[in-house]
Amino acid sequence: MMQISSIKSVVHAVSLALVLGVFAIPGIAVAQEDKKEERKTTQTGSMSEKVYKKLAEAQALAAPEDPAAKPDFAGAVAKLKEIEAMPKLSEYEQAQLYNFYGFVYYSQEQYAQSISAYQKVLKLVEIPPGLRNQVIYTLAQLKFTTEKYQEAIDLINDWLKTQENPGPEPYVLIGTGYYQLEQMDKIIPPLEKALTIAAERGSKPKEQWYLLLRVAYWEKGDTKKVKELLEILVTNWPKKEYWAQLSAVYGEMDNEPKQLSAYASAYDQDLFTNNSEYMQIAQLYLANDVPYKAAKILERGLANDIVERTAKNLRLYSQAWALAREDDKAIPPLKEAAKLSKEGELDLRLAQSYLNLSQYKSCISSARTAIKKGGIKRTDVANMILGMCLFETDDLSNARAAFSKAARDERSEKSARQWLLYIKSEEDRIERLEASLASLKAG
Repeated sequence: MMQISSIKSVVHAVSLALVLGVFAIPGIAVAQEDKKEERKTTQTGSMSEKVYKKLAEAQALAAPEDPAAKPDFAGAVAKLKEIEAMPKLSEYEQAQLYNFYGFVYYSQEQYAQSISAYQKVLKLVEIPPGLRNQVIYTLAQLKFTTEKYQEAIDLINDWLKTQENPGPEPYVLIGTGYYQLEQMDKIIPPLEKALTIAAERGSKPKEQWYLLLRVAYWEKGDTKKVKELLEILVTNWPKKEYWAQLSAVYGEMDNEPKQLSAYASAYDQDLFTNNSEYMQIAQLYLANDVPYKAAKILERGLANDIVERTAKNLRLYSQAWALAREDDKAIPPLKEAAKLSKEGELDLRLAQSYLNLSQYKSCISSARTAIKKGGIKRTDVANMILGMCLFETDDLSNARAAFSKAARDERSEKSARQWLLYIKSEEDRIERLEASLASLKAG
């Protein structure tokens, strides 16, 4: 099954991006607007010049214009308390006061106090609709930050009712909230809505949106949709993990050529950096009957110390060369692998390779080592190979002994007896030849 990795970090990235990218600072924004339009009296609605000045002082302390200056949140809170102590504050002034309290507390990561302050804003009646909506959105994000996901979702949905043309981010926040609540079936509609809005606006969707959708569709069992999303991810963000997951999905869909193609794309982009990745791509090439490519990949991995020189890996490397009909290149890694193994199976394969190359003395040595080590599946085969190589070196006596042992196994009995008959006929031929030569010398 495909591994959906690091989803918690993905969700965190989504929520953090939303908080930092969309989070409004209503207190500062209003103060800046008032300053720009020089509304310092009751022309602002119901904010007195005295309240305005105190808010401006609090703003200067909490968000100093000098980038090198550190915010003085304690001083800002002190200014806000001075405003709070003033008699007969209008609801508009109270709204600005608690709004700024919310910002100051949020800036100090005092989320409970920040939420309390923003909730006080919403309890007031005579505040501008724009400010109310802004505070609702801010409060929703704070609820998300404090892991009160359902409350955050409800607030965002209320906020959306007042918006004519919202951006995609609120819908992403809703989808992320449903993920945190493990309500996977509810993730898809808001995320799809976010993608639609982004397309309509001609803006590029965020990588994290597709990651959330990928998880939702995977949980739903919609492999086709997961494939489509991964194809988008590898096109726009060609990361190794996406190529690997896409390859795995193609494998589940029994599309081996595309499974190989996806994984090979990651290799071609030099995204592979460890042993298991090199072994996986090599095995895929072997499974798709492309042994030469598998051999070259393993050759590169071994040369760069990425592929580990274990008996298993060297055996696969040798096998790739053998299947590519490069027996001479298959010998060195197989020889190295055989030395690393305590069992004789690799020595037996080595003996077979030497037989194929007509290197009979080396074949004899490897076959005998295989039998001596033991742990081989077919001792009869080992004796058959040993017998053939001994025969080729004219060691008929030992060849006969090897074939006799092989004949004890019914799986090799027929072939072994044929060889024994052939050896007997060869010995008879040699005996007659020697007798004839001796007769000629005597005459």
